[in-house]
Amino acid sequence: MQDNEEVLGTRLQNGMFGVPDLHPDEQHRYLGTFYERVELQISFKQALRYDFTSVLVPVLRQPRDYQLLLNGQLDMDIMGRYMRLANQYSVLFTVKNSHFYHHNPDSAAIILCADHALNRTEVDILQRYPQIAQR
Repeated sequence: MQDNEEVLGTRLQNGMFGVPDLHPDEQHRYLGTFYERVELQISFKQALRYDFTSVLVPVLRQPRDYQLLLNGQLDMDIMGRYMRLANQYSVLFTVKNSHFYHHNPDSAAIILCADHALNRTEVDILQRYPQIAQR
């Protein structure tokens, strides 16, 4: 009987407050997705300083179902550039405007991710493509 009461209590809690998030801090850091699903991350500081569209083109040409997540606090000119790129390569994109997503120079402005685990050891775009910083 105890198990039925626990199940009922859990269902009531979920009904009143919603289902608890799995790794909420990680999801806030990566615009609602998990680190293991991230292909590349561009911070606000990087997005303001460099144009990464030429780096993303060969990645977007790969036969993967990628999605581009854009932080809603990103400058509209920069955001538009990446939206056009996503449209050009038929990649879904989403603008994330929640107050949970951080907005500081090192937080994620743009995330390229998949709907499954990619398990990349390095997702920072300048770490993966250091030649961009040398231009």
